[in-house]
Amino acid sequence: MKRGIARTVCHELAHQWFGNLVTMDFWTQLWLNEGFARFMEFVGIDTLFPEWDAWTEFVQSVYGLALSLDSMKSSHPIEVEVRHPDEISEIFDAISYAKGASVIRMLSTYIGFETFLEGMKIYLKRHAYGNAVTEDLWAALEEASGAPVAALARPWTSQTGFPILKLPTNNGGGIEAPRFLASGPLSGINDETEQGVWPTPVTALVEGEEGVQGPWVVNGPAGDESAALLEKINEWSLAGKWFKLNASQTGFFRVSYTPEQWAKLKTVMSPSGPLSATDRLGLISDSFAAGRAGYTSIVDSLKLVQDFGSHDTAEYAVWQELSENLSNLSSLYRSEPFYGSFQKYLRSVYTNQLTKLGWEAATGESQRTGTLRGTVIQMLCVAGHMDVCKEALSRFKLFVESPEQNPIPGDLRSIVYRAAMRQDEAYVFDKLKELYEASSFPEEQRNCLTVMASVKDMKRHAEMIDYVLFSGKVRLQDVAFPLNALASTTDMGGKTCWNLMRDDFARLSQKFEGGPVWGALVGLSCRGLCTHEDAAEVEKFYNDPVHPCGSATRRLMQGLEAVRTKADRLERDRAGVAAFLAAGFA
Repeated sequence: MKRGIARTVCHELAHQWFGNLVTMDFWTQLWLNEGFARFMEFVGIDTLFPEWDAWTEFVQSVYGLALSLDSMKSSHPIEVEVRHPDEISEIFDAISYAKGASVIRMLSTYIGFETFLEGMKIYLKRHAYGNAVTEDLWAALEEASGAPVAALARPWTSQTGFPILKLPTNNGGGIEAPRFLASGPLSGINDETEQGVWPTPVTALVEGEEGVQGPWVVNGPAGDESAALLEKINEWSLAGKWFKLNASQTGFFRVSYTPEQWAKLKTVMSPSGPLSATDRLGLISDSFAAGRAGYTSIVDSLKLVQDFGSHDTAEYAVWQELSENLSNLSSLYRSEPFYGSFQKYLRSVYTNQLTKLGWEAATGESQRTGTLRGTVIQMLCVAGHMDVCKEALSRFKLFVESPEQNPIPGDLRSIVYRAAMRQDEAYVFDKLKELYEASSFPEEQRNCLTVMASVKDMKRHAEMIDYVLFSGKVRLQDVAFPLNALASTTDMGGKTCWNLMRDDFARLSQKFEGGPVWGALVGLSCRGLCTHEDAAEVEKFYNDPVHPCGSATRRLMQGLEAVRTKADRLERDRAGVAAFLAAGFA
């Protein structure tokens, strides 16, 4: 909680300069307010609390979120021309905030942070008490650095997406940098989603070499340096060295290595190895993203992290990245015949860490260790670890009987609730409802609501939908949290949420259309679906003028794309994952 409060305070203070002293000219330049405030909140946190390792958190949460959303065809450029009031709310998203902040971080690294600050002084003084556009920022940074900032940066704000650097195999060829798409590589050369060129500063960490190598600017404004980079890559490869591109994940792109290089990188994934936590979580992120999208095999990603269970130590950010990716796969595979074997794989990764961490906080342990403990327990719950679920239920019952004498730490509260729910859903659901209605603490109320909405029993699921949307007991700003759980916990729950939207559209639109909940309601109501047939049904429904989605259009597009991508992934992964699990986790 302390981290969250500190981030919020630093973010809002940053708006005194980015938003108040210098204001965006129009909504098109929203990112000049929000992207900078998001970036500067981490500059502030890193200055005040250097022990928090703020930039690793930035990479795991902000940067990772931006990559995820911007990998969708339905994404949008950082700068979007706004023509209608409905479009304003749509651009208050991870692109304006998180991608904007990530691009600023990339530029500040490229020209040097101190030089970047000099450029910002020029920008703020020149436009103080006035308005500015993006080109004003580029001009100030160019003046400070002497670098062609505008030519390098402009494609990053005017184009949708980002590249994936694909390294050539032994068969030769050059480095390719097409747009990365969550739906996978496209073969049609005329497809508009492939028409993007991003000047990309690439750095490297190399076995046996001191410091960061580079940068080489692939597709740079002063010339493409990919040939020079490839020459170095070939040199490192011939010497048998591992290398990791995109040092500290400062560049906004992904990397697809050759199988030979992935094998070398697997040997340096230990916390005691030469790579920082930021670089290791970057490798996990790139591997799973490429595997999910079909650029590589998802089995290779599972093999990359298979030995994590034997690591003596664990860093929160690395294991959070690992857990988000494995949890995503769990949701995809949960109705497959091999799911029990996948849960066994999860238990092999996480059980040893819980043995080391235990359920109780050690004297003097860091706050992040407590958060890591919660992540490990949560993943063992997903893995069907019965002893963990039984322990959670025992602790929950003691807490309900006497919260003062048997408190559950804040960083474990929602985790214990959820694990207990898996052990005795009826009892826990009823008790959480009592806790929710008796509490006046917003965070505790959201915890209760979200876990209550993760029910698997369809009768309670229907009861919870009505409770969230129509009882009047849930604040509008809290509705999205349980809605997400209702739509995503089970495949049947996802289908039920869509059926509600389809069959009760008139009542839902009358109550919520045009308000803050409508976008979440439209988007989440279809995100729990699993097949191309489901997506076609949703699309046909909203193409009928009788069912306008209005300001939720972009959320609908993102939801439909997510469903189709999920269906393609499952079809692509099924045989390979089943064979891998059968060989080692049957």
